Amino acid sequence: GIAERYDYVIDFSKFLGKKLYLVNLCEHQDGKKPSKDLSFGEALSGRSADPCVGKFLEFRVVRAPAKPDQSLPVTGGRVLIPNPDLSQIPVSRERIFEFGRGGSQTSNDQDTSFIGPWGVKTDNNAMLNADFGRVSAAPKYGTREIWTLKNGGGGWDHPIHIHFEEGQVLARNGSLSNVPAWERGRKDVYRLRPSGSITITMQFRDFGGMFMEHCHNTVHEDNAMLVRWEINGAGEPFLNPLPTPVPTPQGVGFRAPDETEPTAF
Repeated sequence: GIAERYDYVIDFSKFLGKKLYLVNLCEHQDGKKPSKDLSFGEALSGRSADPCVGKFLEFRVVRAPAKPDQSLPVTGGRVLIPNPDLSQIPVSRERIFEFGRGGSQTSNDQDTSFIGPWGVKTDNNAMLNADFGRVSAAPKYGTREIWTLKNGGGGWDHPIHIHFEEGQVLARNGSLSNVPAWERGRKDVYRLRPSGSITITMQFRDFGGMFMEHCHNTVHEDNAMLVRWEINGAGEPFLNPLPTPVPTPQGVGFRAPDETEPTAF
């Protein structure tokens, strides 16, 4: 997913003197969702109307390493460092966030609200457009929660970025068996897949303050698929709820939130 980070180790030793390319096969007609996957030949033909189709990164393999490669062979794979065991930490709350189309706006505050085709539904409340003056969730400082992130359908995908700290994936589409090895480490971007869901757990222990959660597809986050959440009870200097910052050319002002969703606290 967009902004979902992984580390790759590539062995170029068999390609000295050659150029290699990463090629995008996924064609879009608009910003809603992919149109189709092209064949390798179609993507390189230059006939696609999508300017992002085709070669987008070139590797030039110019010489062998100056020193012998000290990498360990990967035959048989390697065991990942295990995640911390959270089974003894009680779960204080479970929440559901659904990402989809058809969001509405409730505050219409010209300084903080946005109107667009996308929205987020929190705990089965209304599907809402973004308003950074609205508090949608307020987990208590020092607790652990379980969040389920759902794709509302329509055939598109949503890579969801939760600002704060990394969490652990517990299930994909309701089962741990659906979670591949590369998603079992600590993460902060979670790709939902079309009509899919992912269940995660997070601890709210390190940072107080105000955060956001949004789809990392640019055309989605820029068109109102975003929610504000904050840490409840982090102590001074944090207030409950936190005042909304409103930037202006003359500086940043603060005022009380426009709205708090009924299941936030």
